[in-house]
Amino acid sequence: MNASRARFRLAFLAAPGPREYAEWFARWRWRTAFSGAEAAGETATDLSPQASAATAFAGGAWLVVLDGRSIPLPSAAPPELVPGRVVAASGPASPAPVAHTLRELERSASSFSEGGGAGPFSAILFRAADFPAPPGESVGDYLRRLGRAESVRAFDPRLAALPAGDPFGHDRAEVTRHLPPGSRRLLDVGCGAGEAARSLKRLGSGLSVTGIESHPEAARRARAALDRLLEGDAPEMLSRLAAAGERFDAFLFADVLEHLDDPVGALIAARGLALPGATLLASVPNAGHLSLVRDLIVGRFDPVPAGLADGGHLRWFTRASLREALAESGWRVERIDPLPGGEPQDAEDFFAWLSEWAPVDREGLSAYQWLAVARADAA
Repeated sequence: MNASRARFRLAFLAAPGPREYAEWFARWRWRTAFSGAEAAGETATDLSPQASAATAFAGGAWLVVLDGRSIPLPSAAPPELVPGRVVAASGPASPAPVAHTLRELERSASSFSEGGGAGPFSAILFRAADFPAPPGESVGDYLRRLGRAESVRAFDPRLAALPAGDPFGHDRAEVTRHLPPGSRRLLDVGCGAGEAARSLKRLGSGLSVTGIESHPEAARRARAALDRLLEGDAPEMLSRLAAAGERFDAFLFADVLEHLDDPVGALIAARGLALPGATLLASVPNAGHLSLVRDLIVGRFDPVPAGLADGGHLRWFTRASLREALAESGWRVERIDPLPGGEPQDAEDFFAWLSEWAPVDREGLSAYQWLAVARADAA
């Protein structure tokens, strides 16, 4: 096959709902990574999944970003358009190297190789004339068909991207295992797709779970897992529960406090719903993690769709500030434990360098998250 460096048009498959803050940065990175595309810059196209594929892809070559939350890796040259093939974005080798920040991801670029593994893929590059759309086929169906077409799939390591993954589908067993036996009524604030509730209910404990979730897609998925789902912003839903005289003996704030404008206010509201002796579990990313600290030293802080530098984070916590927020909210903190993540790149080298001019808090720098266990003492 002869590959050509034909120019292509950059487009983004529109997702339902408003664009999230981190998606703006991801979108910019796609445009700057592939600045040789015909539609680089402000002229990149947004494609509605419901639109006619035959009309949208009337001709030309296209690089379509299917996952707007994915992060492309910059390349020294644009990927090659292969006639008659769909060039899919390659992902990291398996197992993927640990990269907690965009800077660390860029250093891992060599781990992205041809083959890319199985789909779904973050982006595909193709020539529209090679894959004519039948009448009536939508843009969404057309792109799904091309993304699944293994018989014509090709890879180019210069088209490499890290998929964002499912932001709502984690059961957080490392957090929920601290729920006391005998808990009967759990309020899961920011419950995502309800995976924590599914995991807990499989234990057959008779636990009733009420969830609060503001993201429409996550709320839709959670309804099948929870006993009750309240869709909306946490402060409003907590106020409704208080007005109804609801009480709970367990509370879960798994990776949600950092997304709230007023996390202390939410914790105070939860304290008002707590039965005497109720347990609260809260996990937050560690703002003092060495990957973030190291990036800041070299002048980097890059919002990304998920992880320590999630663009959706409004508030930042260390172990000390998490303890202060809980105490100020009326909760008695029993303990705050570190939760590990993957070992950051060159961690020992960084510790050695840091020790030359400051005391090294290895636990504080190594903790990926902090997990707090707190109680509601009887008034």
